[in-house]
Amino acid sequence: MGDGRSATVPTETARSRVLPVWELTAVLGLLMAMSAFAIDIMLPALRDIAFAFRIDETRAQLVVNVYFLGFAIGQLFFGPLSDQIGRRVPLLLAAGGYGVAVLAILFAPTFGLLLALRFVQGCFASGLRATGTAMVRDAFRGEAMARILSFAFMVLLAAPLFAPSLGVLLLRWGWRAPFAFLVVLAVCLLGWVLLRVPETLPPSRRARQNPDHLWRAARAFWAAKPSIAFTLVLGASYGVLQAYLASAPQLVKGYFGFSNEAFALAFAAGGFAQVVGTLTNGSLVTRLGLRRVLPAALVLLALATTALVVTSAARPQFLAFWAGVVLMFFAIALIFPNANSAALESLGRIAGFASSLVGFGSTVLASIFGTAIGQLSAGEPHRFALGLWLLSLFNLVVLAWLFRLGWTRQRSATL
Repeated sequence: MGDGRSATVPTETARSRVLPVWELTAVLGLLMAMSAFAIDIMLPALRDIAFAFRIDETRAQLVVNVYFLGFAIGQLFFGPLSDQIGRRVPLLLAAGGYGVAVLAILFAPTFGLLLALRFVQGCFASGLRATGTAMVRDAFRGEAMARILSFAFMVLLAAPLFAPSLGVLLLRWGWRAPFAFLVVLAVCLLGWVLLRVPETLPPSRRARQNPDHLWRAARAFWAAKPSIAFTLVLGASYGVLQAYLASAPQLVKGYFGFSNEAFALAFAAGGFAQVVGTLTNGSLVTRLGLRRVLPAALVLLALATTALVVTSAARPQFLAFWAGVVLMFFAIALIFPNANSAALESLGRIAGFASSLVGFGSTVLASIFGTAIGQLSAGEPHRFALGLWLLSLFNLVVLAWLFRLGWTRQRSATL
């Protein structure tokens, strides 16, 4: 509520509890990039993992899917914990646990144990995201939060530009080498948090966690129907992303016959589209507001997936098919930060818990959608495109619900 300024800029008190904006954005970007590297850097290794454990490539996709499932579950723990004891300790716990889990992956003797450790890695990675997003929400809201998230997502989305190529380079030392790189990255993050990141949630704003409090917070979240709607939008949109991440190596290398190096370049094209979309989003949100940008992005995603269905109806040409993929990722870059900000903008008093619920709900949905599309399509372009198209249509149905709720006519407000 307030005079409008409070919805877009931090107060002096909030400003004193956080890093400079540029460093806060960089830290949040690295926190999110830990997940991007956990996926993108090892995608070229999926075929090698399948060979090492004597499984087929479609089953090897589960290395991606199980990670996302752990990411969903972990948010239910880290969100409430950060509301109760502050942001810094859960952030340190998440960074340390992430590093230990990846270190254990280096010595996994069976594919089943590898999947279990990937689940654990995803759980700790969720803590990085949940606490990092809540840190931003402690000091910013509305369109200012959307701008910070947008530029932080740029760091996250830049990872596909070079992570697969780095993964190809590291494969010279075997499929475990990309995971060894993640151990090094986790140690760097842990040091940065220890030395530089302050506590952003003062004791006066911490919420004692008990069943009654969690029940009241859950009811407050459920009552915020736009937040539910944006969780569904994030789930479907993340489902598009997860299906792509799991299927891309099999699709590009198996169906189209590309080498590891060519796959890395094709993957980078999608990453470049995300970076351009993120930069564009920061400007568009400032000029037009997220209530105009987000609906347009959902329509654009539907158009991109429709193009994929059309181009894959016959035997597709790679360039025509991949043009649809690039447009799809441009749209996703506009959707993610805005939908996440919109889901949390009215839930300031339960930011950590709300962030965990949004993350849990959207990631579980994404895991279900992404796993189903990846396993059923098995690298076949038309089945893959049809799955993404159905998710984009689902987003438009949710958008119609938001119009009925009057979300586009509302102003930013907080509980």
